[in-house]
Amino acid sequence: MGKAIEVHTSEVHRNLDAKFKIGGLEALDLLLALIFGAVMNLFFGGTALEIPLVIGGPVLIIAIFYFGKKGKPENFMAHLIRFYLEPGFFSAGKESKNINKMRLKIYE
Repeated sequence: MGKAIEVHTSEVHRNLDAKFKIGGLEALDLLLALIFGAVMNLFFGGTALEIPLVIGGPVLIIAIFYFGKKGKPENFMAHLIRFYLEPGFFSAGKESKNINKMRLKIYE
C-alpha cells in the first residue's frame, strides 16, 4: 500500500458547445447564398447582369444574414422558413381527436 498510482490526465476543451460557423454565418445561411449565386450564374452568366447578380447578390444576402441575425437564436432561418411553409394553426399542445365526446360526458 506504499506505492502511489500515477493518474494520467488529458486536456479538456471548454468550448464543446460551439456552433459551427463560417465567417460568422451558419452553414445553412452560407449555403443559401451560394445556391442563389449558382442559380443566377446559370441564367445570367455571360450577360451584362453577371457581376451584379452572380457576385453582388450573394454578397448582399450574406450581409443581410450577418447583420439581420445578430441576437437571434441558432437555426433561426430554418425555423422561420419552416414556419412560413407549413400551413395551418400551430398549437402549444395537441388537441385530442375526441374532445367533443369528452366534453359531452362532462356536462351530461
